[in-house]
Amino acid sequence: MMRGAFRDDHRRGTGEMLTEPVSVLVVGLDDAEVAALAREDGFAVQRVPVIETPTGVDAVVIALESEAPLEAVRRVRTVEPDAAVVVVTQADRRADGAVAMHAGVEDHLVRDELLGPLLPRSIRYAVATRRMRRELAANDEVTSLPTLRGFAPIAEHHLRMADRAGNPVVFVFVRVEEHDSLQAALGREAADELARDAAGVVLDSVRDSDVPGRIAPDTFCILLTGEAEGAETTVLSRLVEAMAVHDARRDRPRALKLSVGTARYEPGSGLHLAELLEGAIRRLGRAGGA
Repeated sequence: MMRGAFRDDHRRGTGEMLTEPVSVLVVGLDDAEVAALAREDGFAVQRVPVIETPTGVDAVVIALESEAPLEAVRRVRTVEPDAAVVVVTQADRRADGAVAMHAGVEDHLVRDELLGPLLPRSIRYAVATRRMRRELAANDEVTSLPTLRGFAPIAEHHLRMADRAGNPVVFVFVRVEEHDSLQAALGREAADELARDAAGVVLDSVRDSDVPGRIAPDTFCILLTGEAEGAETTVLSRLVEAMAVHDARRDRPRALKLSVGTARYEPGSGLHLAELLEGAIRRLGRAGGA
């Protein structure tokens, strides 16, 4: 299902203040540093000796001691791909912090007397920055398809053209049934692999003129351009064929379970894109859960 309503995503500014509690995973800080952070309002702090399993936290704070910075960043990004990352180093290891920053962490702090007051501010900044980067991304990093942010302006443009020309617009929705359960059971990498497989099926189904997008982690949308009559049947038939080809391949670990639905925009109806997407995805969710 969609993670947050389209309407909220469309309106929210990238500089929003963090008002909800921030969950933080801490690795390598001493007792006093962890206790000081835990006393700060708005933080839920968990301390672990090493990051081994995904927890879905908002931020990871890791002290770079003996571990190479690139290896530390790689491990954190593998286990907690959505978390903002703040690294802490001793003054004589500033270069490790610079390497980590180049590798994509959100902030670097030096371990001195200012660490205590600066760390909460740095975490809030890192989480806000990470969220902003995700929200501004026009293309999905897993499938390379347009995200909701990239897909929506294209769809809005086609709705306005439909109003002028008097032609309906058809959307096809494809929901990956096992995405969330697979991620919970086997982790992000397994869910990403499933999403890539589903994206391949979607791309094999569309015509050259159609516009596919990944508008939620478990949902794809295809905007059918040109003549709506007949296009829906063509794409749905291709979806069935592409799924059969995928499932027949010996190198794929599992068959795809997809729910498919459609929505139609009638010219002059005044229906907003957000309402059309939300209504179609609600129906798709009910059908998939039936």
